[in-house]
Amino acid sequence: MITSAVHQLAEQIVTLCLPEEIWLYSRKVDLNGETTSFKLCVVTASEDKASVESDIYLHLDCPVPYDVIVYTAKEWTEAGQNPHSFARSILTKGHKLYGKTAD
Repeated sequence: MITSAVHQLAEQIVTLCLPEEIWLYSRKVDLNGETTSFKLCVVTASEDKASVESDIYLHLDCPVPYDVIVYTAKEWTEAGQNPHSFARSILTKGHKLYGKTAD
């Protein structure tokens, strides 16, 4: 089960950055099933990935430790087509939390 902290951070990212997509690709849990950390992939129309990433870390708080990786929409499309890429792994094994376009 994806915790409310994950969903709340995704909602904050949508408000802050207007991403194309957000994917959950890793979640660690303790023995009680509580999320102890997680990782998100943010796909953005912006070409300035570093600015998007720093905005997320500087302006958004979450009670659970998290990491973010940012792809431009072009990188995401290209890497997603390569069966050996990390993006392709996220597409096949991750959980899509947000997407502007229909799948």
